[in-house]
Parts: sequence; structure tokens; C-alpha cells
Amino acid sequence: MPDFEFVNVANPGDVKRHSTKIRRHVMKDIGKARRKPRTKKRGEFILGEGSSSSTSNGDESRPNTTSRALILPSPWLDTNLNTLVYPTEMDEDRMSLVRFLVDEAQSTYRPFRFPWITMGLSDSAAFHITLANAALYRGIKKEPQEQKQKPEFNTNVEAMKWYTLSLASITKRLADPAESDSEGLVIAVTGFVCHDSSIGNFDRFCVHMEGLQRIIDRKGGLESLSSPFLRIMISWLDLAGATFFNVKPRFNVPRGAIKDIDTGNDSQYLQQLLRSWDADCPTLGDVMSAMKATAAVASYINRQSGNPRFWTDDVTIARLLGPAFHEVLSLEGRPLPNDTSSPQYSGTAAREAFRRAALVFLAAIKIRMGYGAYEMERHLEAFRQISQLPLVDWGMVAELNLWAHIISAMQEESPNRAWHVLTIVGIMETIGLQTGSQAMDIARGIIWVDAIHAEKSDVLCSEIDSYLEASLLQRIEALPVDPNLVLLSSDIES
Repeated sequence: MPDFEFVNVANPGDVKRHSTKIRRHVMKDIGKARRKPRTKKRGEFILGEGSSSSTSNGDESRPNTTSRALILPSPWLDTNLNTLVYPTEMDEDRMSLVRFLVDEAQSTYRPFRFPWITMGLSDSAAFHITLANAALYRGIKKEPQEQKQKPEFNTNVEAMKWYTLSLASITKRLADPAESDSEGLVIAVTGFVCHDSSIGNFDRFCVHMEGLQRIIDRKGGLESLSSPFLRIMISWLDLAGATFFNVKPRFNVPRGAIKDIDTGNDSQYLQQLLRSWDADCPTLGDVMSAMKATAAVASYINRQSGNPRFWTDDVTIARLLGPAFHEVLSLEGRPLPNDTSSPQYSGTAAREAFRRAALVFLAAIKIRMGYGAYEMERHLEAFRQISQLPLVDWGMVAELNLWAHIISAMQEESPNRAWHVLTIVGIMETIGLQTGSQAMDIARGIIWVDAIHAEKSDVLCSEIDSYLEASLLQRIEALPVDPNLVLLSSDIES
């Protein structure tokens, strides 16, 4: 049997006997929760007080008011870039790259790009790594589509020039006790980590992130940073690495994260299922907080469905996803029991299925916001292996197992989800569901985002119904035929 590492349950809480009944009607009343946007002065961008595109709405968790925001002039609001104060002497080459950055930022949305441009104005090394990225992407944009290369600095001479200047500045300052833990240095190294994450170079990401963590630890931790946006950005990058490697995050949830979300009745069905877990399945105890945190994210996003700017509100989405990622990734691992007859065998498999499905769900949100999720394929592959484990009773906590398989199946291409469909149909038979739409209703009532899953669910629902129809025809054809009926049919025809 494969050597799986699953999530541990240290101190499971008391749970009640699992109910065999399921709700046919899911609470889906979703209200609008908005707050009046905070006004900003012209030419001013307050990092951490909103995002690159819109101000956050419905934040029930306010940052500590003693935190000092880093206020910088905003190139987004200034039409004359020559009036900005730059951290280095400017020439035409540098100004040309700044113009490219701002022009493209205004015409093409990429998460965190505009806030990062503003951060780059605060430090010379950070500014040079920002220019290196600008040169790199400007060069790629000029290439024919079929010749475009992976965006690495060593593929572009101009980008390498600015990269080398930034690296030299960082190296020199690391050797200077007065500069080795400056916030400007933190910003510069964060720029390197951000680039590694954006292109999926996680080997180099680890090297830079470890260096960044040492600098931050010397400063007194993440909360010692004065910039709210910098804290959120470093945490976001930390989570990008943690989700890719399936490990605990390096840093705690920063101030300013959106934690306390009033879900109203949105999570009522999930709460009912969590309360009904059997006492003989203790392996599922501590996954509850992770499921609730993920459901809170879904509730928040669904309440923003009428806001056309939400999916470009990058900082708010980072503040929203962070606590849920922490809850899921902080669960400790546990090996799968060798005894397949033990209730802990199916419970441990189900618990890991829930955890992986939650990570797939959160990764899908990252993709929807335009950030990308290199971890997606890793978690889908892990879920495939879990789904194909022998002798797992997926009827244990059937509704949540159904949700986990549906969430993962929707992110797979059709050839890769045949086994998922087979398992989904098996769970449906356990709880008496007869159509794909009934299965989708169950999943919608647990954790669901319409903006991500609506179209994918229609395709999966069709595949489930096709399988059910084919199975029914096979069973009918396999039924024995009464010889007397055959003779009677012949008499009628004659």
C-alpha cells in the first residue's frame, strides 16, 4: 500500500452520532454586506488601506490602529511621472521602464502589480528589481508569441543589468549592521521572492524566502514591519510556497487579515453536518475549523457577487484567503492506518480528502483572481491517489465526501475525472440521490462559489447523469427474461 501522510487529530472534540438524513433544500439566502469606501487624497496611495483597484468591502476584522501605514505618492494618480520622488537618480532608460510599468498597469490587470510599483519607489534595491521585471516583461511583450521564453532575468540583457544592481545593493547592505534589518531591504528581498513565485521557480523561492525570514526575525517578526501592505504581501508569498510544498506557513496570520466573517445562514448546512459526525470517527475532529474558515471565504465572495471590481481587488482577496490557508495548512500530518477495517482508516482518508479539496477550492479562487496557482496540479494528483485508495468507506460523512470529490472533479479535465465520477455516483447511491443536480445541490450547500463553479458544475453534472443512464441501461439488459413472456409476445405478433 502507498505510504500516505495524512492530517493528524490531536484532541478531537465531542461529536454526535451521524445522521443518515440529508437536507434536500439548501439555505442559499445571500445578503449584501458593504461599507462605504474610504476616500483618498489625490496623488496618495496608502498601502494596506485598500488595493490596486478598489477598496475592500465588508471587512469585519480591522487592522490595529496603532500600525503605521506607509504613505507614498501614487503613479496611478499622477499624470506627470517626472514629479515623483525616486530612490535613485533617474535617466531616460529608467524613466522609459517606469512609463512602461505604469502604462501596462493601467491597461492590463495583474494582481499586486500596482501596489508593488508603489513599494518599489521606497528603496533603491527594490526599485532596481522592479525595473528588472519591467525590462523583462517589456522584452517578452516584443517577442513573437511562438518565441516567448520563460520570464527569467538571465534571458534578457537589460533585465540582468538592473537585477545585478539590486543584488549588489542587497549584498552590501546585508554586511552593514545598520542596514541589515532595514525595511527597505525587506522590500527588496520580497521583490526577489515575488518574482520566483510568479514564474514557479520554487527551489530559488525557498532560498530567497529563508533569507527574508532571517531578516524579518532580526527585526522582531512580521508585525514589526510598518507597512500593512508589506505584511500582507509577505504572508501571501509565504502561503504560495506553503501551498506548493504542502507545509505549514513560516509566518502567522498578519494584522489586517479578514478573519471574523459573519456568514449568516450561508454555512447552516455545513454546521449541521459538522455537528453530526459520529463519535466513532475521531480522526475528523480538528478539521472542523479549517472547513469553517473555508466556508467563510465562500460566503464572503458570494456576497460580493454584485461588485464588478471584486476580482481585481487583489489586496482584499489576499487578506481574505490568508486565514483559511493558515487553518488548512497548519493541520499536522498523520499516516494512514494499515488496518483497513479500522474506522480510522476511512476517517483518515476522508479527512485528507477534505483538506486537499479545501486547498483545491482556495487555489481555484487564486486562479479566478488572475494570480495563478502552481500548487493546483499537486493537490489534484494527491486527491486522485486518495480517491483510489482501496476499501475506503466514502459513505462515512457521505455529504462532505461528496462535496470533496465534486470540488476536485470540477478542476480536472474530463479524462482525469472518470474515477471521481465513479466515486461520486457510489456516494450518491449511499444517500439516495438519483441525479447529478441533486448532488450539486448538496455541494452548493456546503462550500461553493458561484462565480467559479457554476459553469464547471454543469459539465460535471452532465457526465454524472450520462454515467447513471449508462449504468441503468446495463442493469436492464442484464435482467433475466421470462420465457413465458417471450412466447406471449410471439403469439401476439402472429
